[in-house]
Amino acid sequence: MSPVWRQRLVLFVVLLALTAAGGLTLYTFDQARVYAETMTRRSADLDALAGVRAEVAAYEAARTLFETCQAEPPLLLPLVAKCLPGATAPELRDLSEAGAGAWQRRRHELSFDPIAAADAFALAVAAGQPLRDAAGNERPGWRLSSCVIRPAPGQPGSGRVVLTLDALVRNGNR
Repeated sequence: MSPVWRQRLVLFVVLLALTAAGGLTLYTFDQARVYAETMTRRSADLDALAGVRAEVAAYEAARTLFETCQAEPPLLLPLVAKCLPGATAPELRDLSEAGAGAWQRRRHELSFDPIAAADAFALAVAAGQPLRDAAGNERPGWRLSSCVIRPAPGQPGSGRVVLTLDALVRNGNR
C-alpha cells in the first residue's frame, strides 16, 4: 500500500472516529437529560412517599391512643340533662356505622326545638372534652361534625338547633 493511500486511510479512520465521538457525545447529552427528568420524577415520588409515611405514622399514633385509653364517650341524653337542666329532651337519631376491625363510628343527631344557640354550643363543648381513663390515658370525646341553626322568629339567639356528634368506640361498647 502506497504512503498516499495509507495517509488517506488514516485520515478516514480519524474522521470516522471523530464523527463517532461527536455522535456519542450528542447521545450522552440526550441520555443525561432523560436521566435528569427520571431523577426529578423519582425525587418527587420520594417526597410524596415521605408525606404518606408521615400520615401513616399519625394514623398509627391515633390508633394507639384510642386502643390504650379505656374511657368511652359519655351517653348523650344524660349529658344533655346534666348540661342543660330543665331543657326539653332532644330528638335523638342514631346514625352509627361499623368501622374497621373492632371499631364503630358512633354518630348521633340531636335536634333541639326551641333552644338558645349558646346552650347548644355549651353542650357541644362539653361533649367534645377529652376523655381520661384510670391509667391517665387521654383520647378525644365527641366531635361536632355538623351544626344547623334555624332561628325562631321574634326570639333572637334561639331557635331549632341540630347537632351531629361523632365518636369512635370499640364494637360492643355502648
